[in-house]
Amino acid sequence: MVKIRIDYAKCDGTDKLCVEICPFSIFRDKKSAKPTVVNEKDCILCRTCQVNCPAQAIEISV
Repeated sequence: MVKIRIDYAKCDGTDKLCVEICPFSIFRDKKSAKPTVVNEKDCILCRTCQVNCPAQAIEISV
């Protein structure tokens, strides 16, 4: 089972690139908050979010 963790100490929530680039809508953008993981079970382990996160705040494990 895939586990996606966002390190909120690193994530400043301004870019939210993970929300935009995820092909399976794993993340949700709350208006004035940091992104949250909402569809973890749909993750295909492409790691696009992890590789492209400017804050390096996303960690994916299996």
